[in-house]
Amino acid sequence: RLATALPHLSLPASPPPLHIMAETEDKKRKAEEPAKEEPAAKKEAKEEELELEKDAPNDKRKETKETVGFNASETTLNVVPTFGGKVLTTVNEGGMQYLIAGARANVGIKSGRYMFEVKIIEMFNFAEASQWRTKGPKQQIVRLGFSLAGSSLILGDSEDGVHFSDDGMYCPGRQRLRMQGGRFHRDSSIGILLNLDAKSENANTISLFLNGMRASKPQKLPEELIGKTLFPHISFRNVSVQVNMGPQPLKALPFTCRMVQGAAADDVVVAVEKAPKDGKYDIVLPVGFPDEGTFDWLSSFLEKNPSYVELSDRKLQDWAASSGFFRPKQGNWSSNDKPTFAYRMPSMDDMSLQRMVNSLAPLTPRNYVVMEVKSNLVADERAKVLKRFGGKFKKTALVVMGEPTEDYKKRVKNKILKMKQEKSDAVWKLKKTQQEARKMLFAKTKEIAEKKKAEEEEKKKALESAKKAEEEKGKEAESEKKEEVGDEEKTEEDKKDEDKKEEGTKEGDKDEEDKQTEQAPEPKEEEIEDLGDEPPKVELDEEEEKLWFIPKGNFPDIAQQVMSNSYSSFSIPETAEGFDDVKFEWQPEDGSKEYLRKWILQTKLTSRIEDLVPSAYFREKWAAWTKLSQEWQSKQKAFQSGGDKTEKEQAQVSDSLAVEDVNDVGKGEPLYSNFGPEDWALMQLRAELHLLQDAFKKDVNDPDRTNVPAIHLNFYYKIYFNKYLDLKQFTVEKAEDLIKLVKDTVKISEDGMLTSQLSGDVESMDIMAKLTESSRKERQRRLDAGDETARLKFVQAAPPAPPAPSAAPVPSAAPMVTAPPAQQQQHQQQHQQQQHQQQQQQHQQQQHYQQHQQQWQNYDRDRGHKGGDKGGRKGYGKDYGKDWGKDYGKGGKDKGGKFKGGGKGFKGGKW
Repeated sequence: RLATALPHLSLPASPPPLHIMAETEDKKRKAEEPAKEEPAAKKEAKEEELELEKDAPNDKRKETKETVGFNASETTLNVVPTFGGKVLTTVNEGGMQYLIAGARANVGIKSGRYMFEVKIIEMFNFAEASQWRTKGPKQQIVRLGFSLAGSSLILGDSEDGVHFSDDGMYCPGRQRLRMQGGRFHRDSSIGILLNLDAKSENANTISLFLNGMRASKPQKLPEELIGKTLFPHISFRNVSVQVNMGPQPLKALPFTCRMVQGAAADDVVVAVEKAPKDGKYDIVLPVGFPDEGTFDWLSSFLEKNPSYVELSDRKLQDWAASSGFFRPKQGNWSSNDKPTFAYRMPSMDDMSLQRMVNSLAPLTPRNYVVMEVKSNLVADERAKVLKRFGGKFKKTALVVMGEPTEDYKKRVKNKILKMKQEKSDAVWKLKKTQQEARKMLFAKTKEIAEKKKAEEEEKKKALESAKKAEEEKGKEAESEKKEEVGDEEKTEEDKKDEDKKEEGTKEGDKDEEDKQTEQAPEPKEEEIEDLGDEPPKVELDEEEEKLWFIPKGNFPDIAQQVMSNSYSSFSIPETAEGFDDVKFEWQPEDGSKEYLRKWILQTKLTSRIEDLVPSAYFREKWAAWTKLSQEWQSKQKAFQSGGDKTEKEQAQVSDSLAVEDVNDVGKGEPLYSNFGPEDWALMQLRAELHLLQDAFKKDVNDPDRTNVPAIHLNFYYKIYFNKYLDLKQFTVEKAEDLIKLVKDTVKISEDGMLTSQLSGDVESMDIMAKLTESSRKERQRRLDAGDETARLKFVQAAPPAPPAPSAAPVPSAAPMVTAPPAQQQQHQQQHQQQQHQQQQQQHQQQQHYQQHQQQWQNYDRDRGHKGGDKGGRKGYGKDYGKDWGKDYGKGGKDKGGKFKGGGKGFKGGKW
């Protein structure tokens, strides 16, 4: 107030309050202090906010005039382009919903910075989704990126592409790298930017943008893609996508960037799809022999003609594997031509997928190769394929038969050499790894031994020093004692005893030390083979040099049963069938037809007749032999029960084959009187193999096929006798070794056929007994001479039930009276009683076995019912349901029906 009233006075200003003065001082002090660094997280966040790309400069170069879209040859069969390629959707029926669709654009980027956009506008679900969630990969998939021309249409299936996936992954080639964020969903605008501008700081990178905002840092391209032309690529499943190639983006980016449609003509490469001059695309049917280079030749054809699309079951399985499905396990009936479809997905396992492909392929104009090994060899099935494709395609048959060309032979040799080298390299690497492991083990053992040795030496030195100190103390004590007692009291004998004790102690210590040294020997280094620094180079041997085709793998091109039923209808295609052209790749037409004729003949000789049924002729012969064999065995028992025979009483037969009556060779003795179990078994084998060969020739009734192939002997033996050859009975491993035991009846010829050694038709089966007796005598003669190799290692099988006594009549030609009638009647009664007792024992054993088996069956059934009911009520998926008999049938290992099995359980109370 004073200053206001008296303005002419110069008064000092009043000081500010204390708290204001303190705040002012703090501000001054903070301003004078150096600025603190911000936390790293905040710093990174700020850096991310800064865009790494710059605005595109003005480019006055001409833009490409080509409309960016998708050629039909660069899309999978299940892609449906609409609105001029601006919307892509998929076929979602007939198993196609499981397969990933792929589409590659027709304009590729070789330099500069360009982008394209995709928006997910629709997503599909299916009735089989519940099974898919547990048995298959993810239902909806979207992959966006770039790839090389001619590479797989499924992104992630090869190293020739790079992409971002909808689950937030960056995928260079087959790798999957997790990113922060980067997931894209329905109705999102997804931009993929490729920077190939050499002047840019982000050259050779790819980036992801969501709704105009950066969703990933610039990701480096794989080295194998740098410097190459990259084409925009989309892979998707069960969605519809809108594709925007430009020139204006759906969502503007933080910087200006040209799109693919507005790219400079100098920066792009256009993949032009050349349409055929006459408007007809090719449909090619390769016709070749199974396991003679069929699929390998196809691979070489597709390498030379990448525009052709293969239609085959093996290609469908490759497609399913690229779509995330595991390859199904192949069974005994599988083949390369028709592999097993067991994905546990109804639309894939019921052949709907094949039917859908057959329907879609004729509607999509492109070049096809229909690879069906068996169908392409049969005229009727070729006609069905030609009818399906109609007149919009040029139909060509490529006959690949006979001796291959030199180029193909060279290819086969190179492939075999590569396979052999890979196998050798694997063995070398394994040995090298084992050597390194042994070296490390030796070094470690040596180190431990040296350490232990050093410790023992230190311990030894400590003991010696302690011993010396103790000896010195003893000497001092002894000298004092001598001074006290006197030297004269110690006798010479005491001195000698002490010396001996000292020497004994020293020797004992020395022995102990030697023992310790012997117990811990130094480890010796093993002699290691010098494997070198590089794997050895392998070469083809003489047999491999002669090969025309790659050896057969785990499965044949055509299953054995299919081959047996269809090979006779194989034929060479002709233009009259509807082909526009028939080309012969390896051999000319005449040479191919002759090769086919010989191949069919050879296949006829070696293939199995799956539907062969034994005729009435065989059944009559077999029944007669069975009856005759039983009669002979009964007669042998009757003869042997008549009393012991000395060598003098027995008839002498010099030549068994010359005997007229095998039932009486003299004095009522049958030729087979000395047969043992092994002889009866060998005679039975002779008869069976003879009847098999004889009946096979008559039942097949084919002049080109008169003998049983040795490789199928067991198969036909099972058809005729309803059992398999018993190799264990004669302790042999191969059927060929068993045949050698009866080489007087049958043998295996050089061409691998079972051949009879009996001349002409055998009128009487007595020859079987004669051959068996002759063989028995020869075997016995060798044994008597000391040749133990002649002894049969025979395992006697369970004997059949003996026939009734009435079935063994006494020979009438020479009645046997070896005892008085009363005594003979007594022997007969005893024999009947023994037979009756044996029959009762067998009956009791059979009843006991049946009761025991029934008990186990009831036990297993109860356990299975309990387990199945439990699985049905609780819905477990382990195996309380479907396979209830699988594990409980092994003996009911665990009680209460809780034993875990290997199947899946049904819900709803079903077992």
